[in-house]
Amino acid sequence: MKKGFALLETIVVITFVSVSLLLLYGPFSNMINNSKKNILYDDVSNIYKTYYVKEYLNLDKFKTNINDIKEIDCNLFNLDGCNTLKKEFNINKMYIALYDLKTYDNSLYSSNFNNYIKGLSNKGNYKYRFIIEFNNNDTYSYSSLGLSGGKND
Repeated sequence: MKKGFALLETIVVITFVSVSLLLLYGPFSNMINNSKKNILYDDVSNIYKTYYVKEYLNLDKFKTNINDIKEIDCNLFNLDGCNTLKKEFNINKMYIALYDLKTYDNSLYSSNFNNYIKGLSNKGNYKYRFIIEFNNNDTYSYSSLGLSGGKND
């Protein structure tokens, strides 16, 4: 009798542990995939480069009305070293977007860029986001920073 009870108890415990692990696997694997994606995109060196470009262009005082994503160019800023800075940092394109961007015409952008935008967090008290696309040997990576100013500015 005790052997049968021990066997039944073991089967119940194994079933409980298996179901628990299966329920945890989905959210855990999504969390791991998202963190891998963010590591590939928001490289530390690219974040520093984005910060220095943002400071050089003085983007915290950049006032414009943007509805979704706008590509920006050095011609907007009348700074002699802007194109040199882009070349030195391997910058392919620069964008300014709404910080809490939910919808935009994703057919205008590459799939890598669209995946990066989807993976961004909207937590923060910013109105705009400065995004840089870096080109390192035909491999594109991205980095972004919030631009100061509250959402109600």
